[in-house]
Amino acid sequence: MKPRMIADREQLLQVVRDRRDELNLSHETLDAISGLQNGYVSKLMADPPMRGFGEMSLQALLDALGLRIAFAVIMEDPDRAERVQARWRPRKRRPTNAKTATPTQPPETLWCVASDPQITPNAESTNPTEANDGKQHEDNRRPGQA
Repeated sequence: MKPRMIADREQLLQVVRDRRDELNLSHETLDAISGLQNGYVSKLMADPPMRGFGEMSLQALLDALGLRIAFAVIMEDPDRAERVQARWRPRKRRPTNAKTATPTQPPETLWCVASDPQITPNAESTNPTEANDGKQHEDNRRPGQA
């Protein structure tokens, strides 16, 4: 089989169908080789397909057929971009200039709803989410526990 350029889903499906025909394999055989459930290849290869390729099914089927995707080129489609351009809204970002950005200090007392209602930051830690509650957590671990 010689390499082919693919520009859309239909062309990808045609390449897979052509390879199936070239190898003269049944859908049941491809189900077994690929590890997909019985009858799934038939749903993928039907005309029109009942199921679309997902990441796992595409990789499994390509492996079963001895194929791989060599490279992909992503490029802008001017027609598609024009159709959706009116809906593009720039995201709101924080200022990137360090002089204008004001760092926020963690509060002295953090409130935790799930367990202990009041947690104070550990003064020895640089992580404000860690708390020193007076317990030696490392000593409470069972031997062999990481």
